[in-house]
Amino acid sequence: MASPALWPALTERFAKHKVVHGELKPLREIPLFCNPLIIFLGNWVLMMASLSVQVTYVTYPNMGMPLLLFGISLGSFLFGYIVSRMLLHKWPTPSHVASYSLDTTQLWQLNLLLCGAAMTIIVFNWILTGPPPAVGDPSSYLTYGRFKQVLFPVLVTVTVNATLDPSRWRKALFILFGIAGMTLYITRGLLMVALLQMFFVFALKTRMSKRKLYTILICFVAFTVVVITVIGNARTAQGVFLEYLQIRHKYSDWPMAYLWLTSYVSIPFSNLCWLFAKSNFHGPTLAFLYPLLPSFLTPSDPHAYIHEDLSIIDGASTYLAAYALDFSYLGIYLANLLLGIGCGWMRERALPRGFLVASIFLTCLSFIFFSDMFTPLSTILQIAIQTAVQRRCFLWGAEPVTAMVPE
Repeated sequence: MASPALWPALTERFAKHKVVHGELKPLREIPLFCNPLIIFLGNWVLMMASLSVQVTYVTYPNMGMPLLLFGISLGSFLFGYIVSRMLLHKWPTPSHVASYSLDTTQLWQLNLLLCGAAMTIIVFNWILTGPPPAVGDPSSYLTYGRFKQVLFPVLVTVTVNATLDPSRWRKALFILFGIAGMTLYITRGLLMVALLQMFFVFALKTRMSKRKLYTILICFVAFTVVVITVIGNARTAQGVFLEYLQIRHKYSDWPMAYLWLTSYVSIPFSNLCWLFAKSNFHGPTLAFLYPLLPSFLTPSDPHAYIHEDLSIIDGASTYLAAYALDFSYLGIYLANLLLGIGCGWMRERALPRGFLVASIFLTCLSFIFFSDMFTPLSTILQIAIQTAVQRRCFLWGAEPVTAMVPE
């Protein structure tokens, strides 16, 4: 256990601030749904199953290409995952201490600072462009406003970190602020990201039994489906949805919750299969790196022509599209290899202490069926913010000092 003498600056600051003491669960007790390998496999099983339903008229019609892509992806992912863990086992680190002290004063001050930054951007956009989509024109949700690459990760961070605050009123206010900000921009996907990160943080941090966690998971999934259905119906009329996504007539009277879920999982995978079936490759362009750039520096998309294909619906083509368009099957192999290496590192090094950053990674991994959420600048910014929060607000292996409150 770390001695306070080794951390004089932190100990002095903690003594003046309100602090809570807690302990994370050991790695062996982390539930299966927080295991990156299980999440990866679950995504691919869901993609294959939803594709077989053939919910749209242009869904890829046979299973040969999907099985090939699945085989390449699984093989390269497992290779990277296993090799990464084996190598990390050869260079073991000192056993991580699961007990921690959280400086809640520093936490809410950082959250307040982030709220100020978010409010500045929201007001700036309101003055410059007019009211946000939820108040003005809902159809403008994709094009409205500036600095969204900064605003969105800040809103998600405020919402997620509010769950760590022991004060109920501060917790409620910060969560309400974050959700209200995302709702103003009608960002259904961002709301899902925030909710999922909150759930992963809770699951990695709580000492609750696995049975209760799995029950909460079921309730959380049901709640999420309801939320995305309500928001989806609010911003897209049912008739427009059925026509735009080319939903088969036999499914038109099915519950919208089922159609939203099935179409949003199967269509990106179908799009990816069509890209390979029609051989839309013209050599590397490095377009897969464009999401790392600020929006005002991003070049025009060299692969924009694929949207002219009537078989490609809505543009999304899973987490592999950019790498496939640049490097064909080699892109599929390399992308999954690197993902497997990253997941192995997270399993061996990041968990359980780096649970704030790990929750971001697990959330990105949970959405691989739809798009690549690992490389956007907004994700990198949130990782940087949460890394700073972990370093400034957490003291690991410390005994409770003054003004401590049990968690």
